[in-house]
Amino acid sequence: MILESELLATYPAEVPVPAALVSAKVAAADRVLIVLDDDPTGTQSVANLPVLTQWDVADFDWVFGHRIDGVLAKAVYVLTNTRSLDPAEAAARNEEIVLNALTSARTAGISVGFVSRSDSTLRGHFPLEPDTIAATIAAHNGGSIDGVVIVPAFPDAGRITIGGIHYTRGENGTLIPVADTEFANDASFGFTHSSLADYVEEKSHGRIPASRVITLDLPLIRRGTPQPEPRPSPTLSRQPPHPHRLWLTPSRKMTCASWPWGWKNPSAAESPSFTALGRRLSAPASVRKSTPHWPRRKSSTPTAPFRQVRLAAGSLWWVLTWASPPASSRP
Repeated sequence: MILESELLATYPAEVPVPAALVSAKVAAADRVLIVLDDDPTGTQSVANLPVLTQWDVADFDWVFGHRIDGVLAKAVYVLTNTRSLDPAEAAARNEEIVLNALTSARTAGISVGFVSRSDSTLRGHFPLEPDTIAATIAAHNGGSIDGVVIVPAFPDAGRITIGGIHYTRGENGTLIPVADTEFANDASFGFTHSSLADYVEEKSHGRIPASRVITLDLPLIRRGTPQPEPRPSPTLSRQPPHPHRLWLTPSRKMTCASWPWGWKNPSAAESPSFTALGRRLSAPASVRKSTPHWPRRKSSTPTAPFRQVRLAAGSLWWVLTWASPPASSRP
């Protein structure tokens, strides 16, 4: 039996992140997030955002100019309902939505990002939907995708990730690995692993091996918070051959994120570092020295272009991919 209190006792304390600070970061961003929501429950977790149930170019033209309380929305939900579709239909719908959004965004001269919102118990068309989004963006010159961030977080409903293992809350403060619950026996989206790295390998049929998934665990996300006593230096559970730079804006509810590195690796990348709300988090020297693939460079300036991935972790599983219109298409 796993007790949540005992498991979390070995980790640093939570980092308080005021909602106003997150809101300010979002408001300052130069892009609009397009959230492809595969189930109607997703829109119930947000407020004051436009929701599209149709996705023609004209619909995106309207929503990109729509104001709520005099302010243009920084995110748009598109109710795709693809969890109820077969894989081919789901892929076709994702492709159509992304293409229409890119077309409208270019006309409006705005930068957009894409979020594939799915289920906090790991059910859904993964990795089909993020794969389709990435392929459509690349095919229509919308930019390249560096990685996908998986955040299967819904603590209010008892779905949390600790140490790279996804759990559901049971009775009396216990945690149940999600693969041991009825959700894993879903007829359409069943799975056998609670480890997110192993889950990615399983659902991608080995195309993305677990060894190429990096886990951003609590010691890294909460690094720098006061500790009751000295603790070992935080480490990354797995190191990708070519790490990217990741910008994290973790919410109060965020416990862990896993990044499948198999989608795209840059030709060159800088030494791994992570930033939480502007605070730079570099892995400790002990990790850099002990990791064969860790770049040993004197300069932190990358030698090849790469995109930053920004994540505002919410209360549901968000798989984040994004792209911007190429410079030539902007006014």
